[in-house]
Parts: sequence; structure tokens; C-alpha cells
Amino acid sequence: MTLRFGISGAYPEQFAAFPARLPEPFCAVEFPGDMLENSSGYQKLAQLARNGIQLYGRDFISPEIAALIPEENCKLRSELENHFQKRCAKSAALGVKEFSVAFDLFQALGNEECREKLGRFLRRCAGVTWEFGQKLRLVCRIPGGGNFDRWDEVMKFRNQLLSPNIELLLELHPHEPAGLETLNKALGYFRLHDDCRRICFDSGIGNTLTHAAIKRCSNSLVKDLEMEMLLFFYAGNGRLDAAGIAELEGMLKGFSPVEEQK
Repeated sequence: MTLRFGISGAYPEQFAAFPARLPEPFCAVEFPGDMLENSSGYQKLAQLARNGIQLYGRDFISPEIAALIPEENCKLRSELENHFQKRCAKSAALGVKEFSVAFDLFQALGNEECREKLGRFLRRCAGVTWEFGQKLRLVCRIPGGGNFDRWDEVMKFRNQLLSPNIELLLELHPHEPAGLETLNKALGYFRLHDDCRRICFDSGIGNTLTHAAIKRCSNSLVKDLEMEMLLFFYAGNGRLDAAGIAELEGMLKGFSPVEEQK
């Protein structure tokens, strides 16, 4: 398995001190959709793209609104689809091929009506992304809300969409209670359908990233698997300045993924 590394930010303000060039081994940047409507933010993204960084979007529909989509009326959903289409078009001009949206998968999987409404909305979104040659990734948070452990249902829902341009992004929280234990159980369900992950940490509140956490979060669970995985690092509310990126760079020097026979 080949690992590629990227840096993720969730707020336009985080990119104010973001360097125009990234050190090895970082080859990708995940940016929030709001930056597309911010002139200075858009210029920063264009600069990164010119410098050879692959851009990935996140939260093209804000998590707060995405969680409400199954319950909203048709008129609002139509307006949201138009907004979504404009973001796809503007990001495609920057070379963005993939982006993620954090719908409430756990709520949808627990309610048949919500599941059907979300499925219909996603199929319409897939039609939009197809037009621009883009892929939409559904964020699957691990650990999930409460005691959620029906990871096979997440895969079943994704497969039932019958959309090749809808995939998963596993958002991993190894510092939460039972986080690593849950990771061990969950990742087994996504093997062979899992090539993009986001590791979340925040040293400002004591959730320091460690080699052990990176190894567990990059575990492929399959020995000698011929695949490429993109691993994003998201530092919470932390600043994405040169010093913070250099610290992360140092931690990744000489790092290699864990591959276990399953």
C-alpha cells in the first residue's frame, strides 16, 4: 500500500498563515467550501494549485445544513442543489476532483424515511458531480455517535446508491474514549472500499498526535494490498502555519504504514 499525505483545514481563517508551498511528504490540501466565495481564499487556493498541490474540498454543504436535508422542504432542497452546483463548477476550475460532505449518516441509517430522502438527494448530487468529473465523499465518523457500531450498514447504504462517483471518507478520532478500539472494529468493514481518511487531533486541548495513532489510523488490514491511500491531518482549531506543518513533517519522516494479514 502506498500512502500519500495531506493537510486539512475547516475554516478559511486557518489558511491566512498557510504557506504557498508545502514540504514533502505533503501533496494535497483539503479546504472548506466557504473559501470558494472568499476572494483572498480563492487566490490562496489558486496559488497552491499552481505550485503542484492537489486540492480537495470539504463541507461543500455545511454540516449544520447537511444534517437537516432529509427534513427540509422541496423548495429549500432545490435552492441548496443550485448552491451545490455552483460550488462544484467553481472548484472544478481549480482542478478539484474530489470533495466531502458530512451528512448525518447515523440518523439516516436509523430511520427508513430519512434514509430514502437522503438517498434521493445524494443521487441528484451525483448527477451534478458527474457533469464536472468529480467524486463526492460521504464522511463517516469513527467513533460514531453514541454506541453506533453498524459499520456494515454504512457500506450497504453507500452501495445501494449505485453511484460510482460517491465514495467514503473515514474521519478518525483516535483520542476519544474507546477511539482506538472502535477503529480496530470499524476499519475491517471498509477494507477494499477505503482509500481516503482524515485523522482529527487538537494539541491545544491535549489531543497530541503520536506515531502510534498514525499507525493505527493508517492500518490497511490487508497484507500487500496494491492500493493508494490519502491520509489527511486535521488539527482542529489550530493554525496552519509553517511551524505547525514543519512539526508534522518531522513526525512523518521515515513513517511506513502497518499492513496486517486478515
